[in-house]
Amino acid sequence: MHMRPTRRPWRAASAAAISALAVLTAACGSGGSGDSGATADAAGGTAGGGGDKPFIALSNGFIGNGWRQTMIAKFEAAAEQAKTDGLIGKYKVVNAPGENSATEQVAQIKSLLLQKPDALLIDPASPTALQPVIQQACTSGVKVVVFDSAIDAPCAHVLQNSFVDWATYAAKPLLEGIGGKGSVIVSRGVVGSQPEAEMLDTTKKILADYPGVKTVATVTGMCDGATAQKAVLGVLSSVPKVDGVIGCGDGYGVAQAFATAGKPVPAVDFETNGRALSYWRDNKIDNGSVAVMSDPGQSVAALWEALDLLDGKDVPKQMTFPIVLIEQKDRDAWASVLKPDEYAAWPWTQELFRQQVEAVKTGGKPVQPPIPSAAS
Repeated sequence: MHMRPTRRPWRAASAAAISALAVLTAACGSGGSGDSGATADAAGGTAGGGGDKPFIALSNGFIGNGWRQTMIAKFEAAAEQAKTDGLIGKYKVVNAPGENSATEQVAQIKSLLLQKPDALLIDPASPTALQPVIQQACTSGVKVVVFDSAIDAPCAHVLQNSFVDWATYAAKPLLEGIGGKGSVIVSRGVVGSQPEAEMLDTTKKILADYPGVKTVATVTGMCDGATAQKAVLGVLSSVPKVDGVIGCGDGYGVAQAFATAGKPVPAVDFETNGRALSYWRDNKIDNGSVAVMSDPGQSVAALWEALDLLDGKDVPKQMTFPIVLIEQKDRDAWASVLKPDEYAAWPWTQELFRQQVEAVKTGGKPVQPPIPSAAS
């Protein structure tokens, strides 16, 4: 049984549990030098500080792309405001170095736990490898919220986007945009991963509803513009006229492939970053293209979830939040507020988060956050 001090009701870790954790993690060192400078500690002071307000920590398994960098930036901005508003006392972000290494992330989570956070948010490098350290965190009384991915850790709360929704919005608006007929290329994501298998299965089911559409090639784009550019360029000489390329947020690279080959840019699934949206706008592409990706604002929603859990509120263990779909009618509004490498993120407030929780509980319509404006 974990005793709960009166002045810090969110702190459930006993001295014995923390001591045991310290023994297990002593060899890992602190989170300083091992972070390669990629640590943000807003409040400073001693570990676990913050007076009567909670300490929120975020562990990110990979920082090497614009989506992850946007995700961290949105979290830090929201956490800083929450600190100003007196909702939290301290926050810290640790980005694991390297290429999505679960081993490195486990070591850094262990180091974070020695600093006694009240809640730990995790964008995981692996759905399975983090299970033991997450269980350690739960056992020591830390509230754990995993976002952006499923996780094999029953004690954690999970917040993620739907890969079925992502694949659906990558395919249906594009197919409708080309009039439900023509030739398409399918650009697959990370082949062998569970999300990619789910997305491919969804894409195939949707294509089956459009008998007038023929799939003339399938490539592996890895949901990465540069990879997709090379993959698509490699098949263009052997396929007839292409009306669309169904991908997973790799459309800027796909468009570059067609331009390099001297062919008209077909309908594509653009990335939701400023560079891709500006390219789409500036080249006056009006052919059924959309931009669709998962929401880097999940990190902010995870912050609000952690605070509600610490406050004893009833929050479902598993929640699905809406993806970001940008159609042509909203493209310019998004493009006007995004930097080239910044990705579109829903602006989750605590109120909007709670509205979405109620929608999940009741099976109601998902919340549709507002599109940020240049004036906001």
